[in-house]
Amino acid sequence: MRRQLFVTVEMLQADGLNAHARFANGVIEARLDTHRATFPASKPRMAAAWLAECALRNYPESAFSKLWSLLAAAAGGVIPFGSR
Repeated sequence: MRRQLFVTVEMLQADGLNAHARFANGVIEARLDTHRATFPASKPRMAAAWLAECALRNYPESAFSKLWSLLAAAAGGVIPFGSR
């Protein structure tokens, strides 16, 4: 489960976005540029979904957001955050 979070971080970083996540003191600290959130250490998927949603809302012109929108359109609508 932790890998999915860090794969999301790597994808965002590869797109040039300033994304980071780390585990500290029993929580996950997720950051995308100036946007920050904390999650229980047992919820890495929630942190990954938050990072994806944050990128879509705040960086709609990023390649990550464009790909997400393309996949949502191909799926016939919106892809819920946190979906597989």
